[in-house]
Order: sequence, then C-alpha cells, then structure tokens
Amino acid sequence: MGPRWAAVIRFVGIGWYIAACIFLGALGGRWIGQKLDGNTSEIIGTILGLFIGLAAAFFGVYRMVKSMLIDKNDGRK
Repeated sequence: MGPRWAAVIRFVGIGWYIAACIFLGALGGRWIGQKLDGNTSEIIGTILGLFIGLAAAFFGVYRMVKSMLIDKNDGRK
C-alpha cells in the first residue's frame, strides 16, 4: 500500500472518530438524562454529552493530526 492510501485511510479514520465521539457523547448524555427522570434533564444531558463528545473529538483529532505531521517531517530527513 502506498503512502497516499495510508494518508487516505488515516483521514477516513479521523472522520469516523469525530462521528463516534459526537454520537456516543450525545447518546450517553441522553441515557444519563433518562436515568435522572425528567424531560428537561434528558435535554440537558443530551446537550452536555454532545459538548463532551465535541471536546473529546477536538482533542483526539489534534493528537492524531499532530502525530501525522511528526511522521511526515521524520520521513523527509
């Protein structure tokens, strides 16, 4: 497999990582909101879970892209 395909697979993985973090964060927040019994707590839980998922996605993508850039720079030496 060539280096271009490896880069494509990494970027597709980043996309799936973002989607999974956001989806699981919102789903987990909704589940916690349902356990707290209340329509308002379900909405608040979903929103909080969404923001937690977004934060996890942001920091995870930052680390992935940072490692990709370090690998790219090491290959040029």
